[in-house]
Amino acid sequence: MRACSLAAGVFVLLAASTPAPAAELPNLERGRLLYENHCQVCHTPDIHRRPNRLPLNAAEVREIVHHWQEAEKLSWSEQDIEDVVHFLRQTRYRF
Repeated sequence: MRACSLAAGVFVLLAASTPAPAAELPNLERGRLLYENHCQVCHTPDIHRRPNRLPLNAAEVREIVHHWQEAEKLSWSEQDIEDVVHFLRQTRYRF
């Protein structure tokens, strides 16, 4: 009986110390598709090169994408937002 309790305790400890599954890695192609289908209507490639109010880092890009997906009532998941941010970082802003 004591061996079963000990084994159960070890199992609980191991289960508790196992890290939670990580979020998916950003998907460039999915980000491209989301951007082309929902953002490119208003945002030509030139908008990302304008001198006034370029985002300075990934956090600012994320904030902008999050704001506009809410404004447009797109109901994107956090993964969708990360995919679009990844796409913009790789193809438009290069930081």
